[in-house]
Amino acid sequence: MTIATQPASEPVVRPPVRWRRFRLRRAVGLAGIALGVAATNLSSTYSLWFLAIGPAVHAIGWLLLPGAPWRRIVVLLPCLLAGLALLAGPEFAGSFAVLLAGWLLVRHRPLVSYLALAVPILASFAFKQALHEYAQNWVLYTVGTAVTVGSAWLAWWLAVRWASLRRTPSQPVRTLR
Repeated sequence: MTIATQPASEPVVRPPVRWRRFRLRRAVGLAGIALGVAATNLSSTYSLWFLAIGPAVHAIGWLLLPGAPWRRIVVLLPCLLAGLALLAGPEFAGSFAVLLAGWLLVRHRPLVSYLALAVPILASFAFKQALHEYAQNWVLYTVGTAVTVGSAWLAWWLAVRWASLRRTPSQPVRTLR
């Protein structure tokens, strides 16, 4: 049995990934998280089975992500609750920040990248002011997801910039993905 290693550009250097390839595991885990939250938020009184399947897929997604096991377990319950809280509408739009914080923790991002949490938090205040009807929740889910994904990329950029500022001139440039 061979042990696959992750790309050198990733912050997760130790321990090596022991389950398939790094990128495959990251893609499957992220898909599970996104589909789990989406399925949970698609539930209604006519489709309660989405409410049963969504959190299970969400939890499996977090557990499949590459990273330290303790980090994946720590974020599991808060992120599950955040995914369920989004059912309540714009009043709980701050749940997107919880999901992003979980992603940053599991991805081993440096503390400076947590500044990107300000974007979904500020967006949650805008959602509370702009969205007032239950029929507008699709706007919350669509724009909130776009803001969260954009914030994750902002966090990546901040981590790369921070790493480039901290390196000495003799060290090679290392990028994060």
